[in-house]
This record gives sequence, structure tokens and C-alpha cells, in this order.
Amino acid sequence: MLARIALAAAALACLTPVAAVAQTANVPFTGLVTSTCVLTVGTPGVLAANAGFTSLASVNSGGVPGTVSVLSTGSSFFVSADAPSAFTTAPSGGDANVDFSVRYQGSGATTIADTAGTTPTRVNAGVTQLTVNLTAEKSSGTFPAGAYLTEAVVRCE
Repeated sequence: MLARIALAAAALACLTPVAAVAQTANVPFTGLVTSTCVLTVGTPGVLAANAGFTSLASVNSGGVPGTVSVLSTGSSFFVSADAPSAFTTAPSGGDANVDFSVRYQGSGATTIADTAGTTPTRVNAGVTQLTVNLTAEKSSGTFPAGAYLTEAVVRCE
């Protein structure tokens, strides 16, 4: 009979729920942000003639500066802007005796005062909004009527 009681107790022990022990696990995550600089053109610029038709510039009345957004993930990058060497499109005689210059300024992660395009400026990490002005000056003569097209090149290096 003791054997039956022991067998019944063993069977009952198997049927009794066992308390579960909570488990945890740590899931690792890694990430890497590479050092990068991204340029995004916002507004294209518009060149307007001065009263004597010797200058086409975004700073002239009716002109509009171009805008570029600079997103930098570090502070090791410099921005600058190259002036074009010629118009891509111009009426006959419109490309003769023309000198180009570009200037830029910035706000946001980096504040940049009005700066000659060829002068590199270090940008801070974050977003800097650049305003880019382009000027085309005739060293002799005037700009003839017609459509003009050119591009300044903004760099982040």
C-alpha cells in the first residue's frame, strides 16, 4: 500500500504546475554614421540686368539668389563655390568680354558672412542653408537681348 501511495504522490507531483522562471535577453543594436556632406539645390538663381546692361547679377534689382542646403555629419568639410567660365546659353555676342564672380553666405548650423566663392569655409555638423549670388560683368560693351543660362558650382569637400 505504501508503494501505491508513493506512486500516486509521484503522479500527482507530475500533474502539479511548476512555476515558470522569467527570462530576459539583451538584443544588441549597432549603427554607423559615415562622415558625409550632402548638397541639395533649393531655389535656382535668376540673373537680372543693371540699368546700363553691363551686369547680369542675382544681386541686381529683379535678380534672385540661388539656395543650397548643406547637410554635414561632421565638422571636417569645407564649402566653396566656383564661378562659371562662360554662359551655357547666350545670344550672339553675349558671352564676349564677360567676367564671372560668385559669393555665398550661410545660416543654420554654420553662420557664414558674405564670402567670395573661392574662399573655402568650414561647416559644422547639421544643416547650413547657403545663399549663392552670381555676377556676370561685361568688361566692354553691353549684354544683348536674349536668354542666358549658366551655373555656379557649389562644393563640399
